[in-house]
Amino acid sequence: MEDSDQQLIALYFEGSEEAFNFLIKRHLSGVYNFASRLSGDALLSEDIAQETFVKAWKNLKKYDKEKNFKTWLFTIARNTTIDHLRKRKNVPFSMFENSKGENFFIDTIEDKDPRADEIFARALRKEVVETALLKISPRYKEVLILHEGEDMTFSEIGKILNRPLDTVKSQYRRALLALKDLISDEEL
Repeated sequence: MEDSDQQLIALYFEGSEEAFNFLIKRHLSGVYNFASRLSGDALLSEDIAQETFVKAWKNLKKYDKEKNFKTWLFTIARNTTIDHLRKRKNVPFSMFENSKGENFFIDTIEDKDPRADEIFARALRKEVVETALLKISPRYKEVLILHEGEDMTFSEIGKILNRPLDTVKSQYRRALLALKDLISDEEL
């Protein structure tokens, strides 16, 4: 099914349960990955993803069809993740804020035919990056994950996070600086 999200929602309201199931299949991996990277907990992310889609289903009538569905859905995912993190109360929300770093994502672009040693080195880099992501402020982490991981524009991210565009751009730069400060060149 290649219908747009809005077309699928219209089909769902016309009685097609399959249309909503297709929406879930289309966005499940993105929502799960976002929640997983934001929370740092793969098992918790399964619950968050499920809860996100339940909330989306319950509130689908409130969805403004003039807006981007993915943006609306990721807003729900973000809020649900934050709710779960607050319940755990062991995540400091203001830790590790700093202002130094560079964009390391360029170094992790995958080659078409990587050798075994390259695959191993990339796995180590990914582990280093994922570990560093756990240490930066959630405010910066969510911007970085949405932009780099979900390929969203800064404007879309601003809508999800309810922040001005310039703030989102600034937080993205600060996230990169924070990661650079946490990751040494030898680790990459």
